[in-house]
Amino acid sequence: MNKHTWTAMAVGATCAMLVAGCRDSRAGSRNDTRDTQGAKQGDDKTLSLVIAYGSEKKTWLEDETARFAATHPKTASGRAIVVDARAMGSGQAATEIASGRLRAAVFAPASSLYVAELDRQLAGGATGGALAGNAKRESAALSSEPLAISPVIVAMWRPMAEALGWPEKRIGWADLMRVATEPEGWGRYGHPDWGPFKLGHTSPELSSSGLCAVLAEAYAGAGKTRGLEVADLDAPATRSFVRAVEGTVVHYGKSTGFFVDKMLSRGPGSLSALVAYENLVIESYAKRPAVPLVAVYPKEGTFWADHPFAVMKTASPDERDAAAQLLAHLKSRAAQERALANGFRPADPKIAIGAPVDSAHGADPKQPETLLPIPAADVTARLVPLWRATKRGADVALVFDKSGSMRGAPLTQAQAGARAFVRALAEEDSVSYVPFDETVHPAGGPWRVGTDRAAIDGRIAMTSAFGGTALYDAIARSWDEAGTRARQSPATIHAVVVMTDGRDESSTMTLSALRAKLAAARSGDGEVPVRVFTIAYGDGADERVLGEIAESARGWSGRGTPENIQQVYADVAAFF
Repeated sequence: MNKHTWTAMAVGATCAMLVAGCRDSRAGSRNDTRDTQGAKQGDDKTLSLVIAYGSEKKTWLEDETARFAATHPKTASGRAIVVDARAMGSGQAATEIASGRLRAAVFAPASSLYVAELDRQLAGGATGGALAGNAKRESAALSSEPLAISPVIVAMWRPMAEALGWPEKRIGWADLMRVATEPEGWGRYGHPDWGPFKLGHTSPELSSSGLCAVLAEAYAGAGKTRGLEVADLDAPATRSFVRAVEGTVVHYGKSTGFFVDKMLSRGPGSLSALVAYENLVIESYAKRPAVPLVAVYPKEGTFWADHPFAVMKTASPDERDAAAQLLAHLKSRAAQERALANGFRPADPKIAIGAPVDSAHGADPKQPETLLPIPAADVTARLVPLWRATKRGADVALVFDKSGSMRGAPLTQAQAGARAFVRALAEEDSVSYVPFDETVHPAGGPWRVGTDRAAIDGRIAMTSAFGGTALYDAIARSWDEAGTRARQSPATIHAVVVMTDGRDESSTMTLSALRAKLAAARSGDGEVPVRVFTIAYGDGADERVLGEIAESARGWSGRGTPENIQQVYADVAAFF
């Protein structure tokens, strides 16, 4: 165990503390109707152990739960243990458990202080400020132990990091901003073909790595490594620096692990760098990407994430028994060594840190050298407002299927989801509303969310269902109109968000023509002027086709039902 591990135990998950009071309607459940009541326990012979865990541990935990299952574990009462492990953003999981939408016996977020955030939400502080209230509260956790350690880093493609002087030179936020602000972009470093510098990080309202990113930017902008104050956040130099960093963000997201997967699948043209965890960079080498990633530890300083295994007090005796058995498995030497093999720094101090936490896998076991402390509560309470004030604005075309098959509850729930989506956007963002059936109706807007919310809600409420489905025509027209706005305001994130419950039956445009149209708009470095996000609503929608359309325009595709459509819309809103 290297010298930083015990420090990590003490300050691990620093950023999780900051999420208190930063929840809004974006945080919600996994797209699974089981969440409302929790996992079914089955008959008396089976026990389902529900675990809500941070997606950055997905590979390791999936492997370990499978190994655990292979031992055919049983509770002392004789019930067979079946682990139901659900990967999601740590902040999302805390909110789901606190709201009662998810009944989990074990909470395993990226950070131990997310357990404190869960306590705060259960105590009714969901709308309070960060670290709201210092009164002692009874913890929701019966017990909590760290499973592993991982620093927050900036994942970069190796050639891009090398162009900046890595590994001989320590790279910081200021170095990244020099690339971003250079008139020649990467051309200044001999690579004009790489295009502009593009950053990604998760939403600071939903994810620890995203909030850590904003806090690190604030420290760097203020030129400090400790003693950050409210006055520093308000200083023009700090806000200008944070605005410059956020101006390079292509889009946001709700889960670090899934964000890294997209970065790897889409290649260097999608992102230049991503705020993530060291273990995800190391893990990426097993996928043998054509271009490898490396972990950059910002020279201005960074944070640690520990990974607690918290057993909830609401767990039944059998669930506590099952959780104890699983924890014993995860803390066993063999499992901890496999955690190391997956890129984590083991929680067991008896296990020395070695490969793959090494240069051959893009990591440096001697880093991070500078750990940033958590600032005072009045400072942390201002971080998300700082982000909202400095992040890139969004211009979204909300394309809504109003065909006849939407009649009744599907339409009512989808309308509620669309309104929830609008509420999750920033006041400065703009929305256009494009209803379609067999005809693509004229767009309403674009409206500014902060001043025109009533107009947006009214237009959505007046939607009625009838007719066929001109899906491809609706996407094409909305994408063209959004493209015009993108040329007028390139600094804004432009997107089309389309929801449909059926397959195209009325368009003049074919699927192949639509995909070709979207793909042709990508620049040489893979950048797109307008991203497309698709929601397959109900059983009649074609998830494969919608996924292909979203991928052609470098967006995201999800599946919704009348029961969870509001949350699916909220998930999409996390990208903005």
